[in-house]
Amino acid sequence: MSVLFFISQKELDLDSCEQCNVKLVFLTFGASMRKLISCFFFIVMTIASFVSQDGHSLSILERHLPNSSLRYPSFELALKMLSENQCQVLIETGTARFGKGNFWGDGGSTYVFAEWASQNGGVFYTVDIDAEALAAARRDLDPEFVDFVEFVQSDSIEFLRNFTQKIDFLYLDSYDFDINDPIPSQQHHLDEIIAVYPCLTTETIIMIDDVGLPYGGKGKLVIDYLIECGWKVVFDGYQVILRHSASSKSSL
Repeated sequence: MSVLFFISQKELDLDSCEQCNVKLVFLTFGASMRKLISCFFFIVMTIASFVSQDGHSLSILERHLPNSSLRYPSFELALKMLSENQCQVLIETGTARFGKGNFWGDGGSTYVFAEWASQNGGVFYTVDIDAEALAAARRDLDPEFVDFVEFVQSDSIEFLRNFTQKIDFLYLDSYDFDINDPIPSQQHHLDEIIAVYPCLTTETIIMIDDVGLPYGGKGKLVIDYLIECGWKVVFDGYQVILRHSASSKSSL
């Protein structure tokens, strides 16, 4: 790393400088110096902003999910990606049906993403066909987050088919997976993606829950379909995260 020493020409001792291997950059104090200082502080504040976003995202996760959870690493990455992409439109299919009473079992995604949306000016749609699941999630949601969440009672495929906005983040976690009959859940998640595909962009982040189960869990068919359409897996664990190979941030 180069270090620049900025001093006034009047204060410079040329004789002493001859004994030094450090290169000095001479600038007279004035307009140029003020511009340089302004630029320096802009860079510092930009870096601080990114650090603050990452720290805030982690604090959201830590408030809701133990770091020993199988979902913790994927949620951690997802929140970082949400911040980097400055996501505004978030959708999950399958609401946290037990409210805050089953974070270990279902991950509490509704609360994680609702809080993130509220802190980042986004809109979070949580969709479930079960009115009781929506009521439980709404009941336990902190009041300051409610204005940023749309609770939608609907079949998820129908909702996604009729959705018209571009989607920044899509989380699929509907239709319970049955190890003795895996196809219905797998087909449902594939049908969700097909229904919503016109609303996806190359910058959309897709996350699928309950993939680390026998037979590929909920995501087997939909992941195969997305890969054929040019998407790639950027996280592969109990949950899977995908983004398009043409994404400007595909290196994540």
